[in-house]
Amino acid sequence: MDTVQTQVIEKVKKLLALAKSPSEAEAAAALAKASVLLAKYGLSMAEVQRDEDIQEAILLEKKRLRVWESILVSVICKATFTTPLHYRNDSVGRLLLIGREVNIATARELFAYLHRLILILGRAHSPQLAHVESFRQGLAYRIGERLAAQYSPEAESGSGADAVSGKKAAPGDTDEKESRALVVKADAAAKIENNGYIKEKYGKTSSRKVGRRVEPDSYHRGRAVGDTVNLDKQIGFRPQASGV
Repeated sequence: MDTVQTQVIEKVKKLLALAKSPSEAEAAAALAKASVLLAKYGLSMAEVQRDEDIQEAILLEKKRLRVWESILVSVICKATFTTPLHYRNDSVGRLLLIGREVNIATARELFAYLHRLILILGRAHSPQLAHVESFRQGLAYRIGERLAAQYSPEAESGSGADAVSGKKAAPGDTDEKESRALVVKADAAAKIENNGYIKEKYGKTSSRKVGRRVEPDSYHRGRAVGDTVNLDKQIGFRPQASGV
């Protein structure tokens, strides 16, 4: 591989590191630039990511997660191209993150920030445990919706006002859809890679549903507060896309 291609690959990696920024405009612009560079120099995502291996890291040592913690882990993993694995036996419980090193680092940073924030906000909401837990569930869900909004299927497929009205999409809208499509493909590729790692190392795994009984008022209050949480400036949110 020549010097120019090496430089281009490094630039694409930096752009893909912005691909899942909570700032929709920043993420879309970065993905569009990465796509142009790949096409211009005839490079594939496999070439960009070929030297990076899937690995694992401990996020928490805890035998049982609260419902809101499970929700928070799930939405963070989806937002960072990582996969959670809760490993338990008689003496230990560990929550593992599976993915590429840079994405695991991002997930851990994001989790540390949001987990602490949700604990604090929950304690301030109410002295009653049921209301605290319901508030935290609503807060975690709303944060997840905000993180996922930039590449939701509805956004990618063109649902919404323009689709209903029949208006012709502007060039910028097309670029945005293509960028979202790239993120969706990268997300699917990450799941395949991460699940392949889990299957090879841990064998067959199972999922478990968790109860979600809530106090409605506290739950919706949590969702409202979730709209005010800063997901952009307070954290270094820079995951990288997997091979597509």
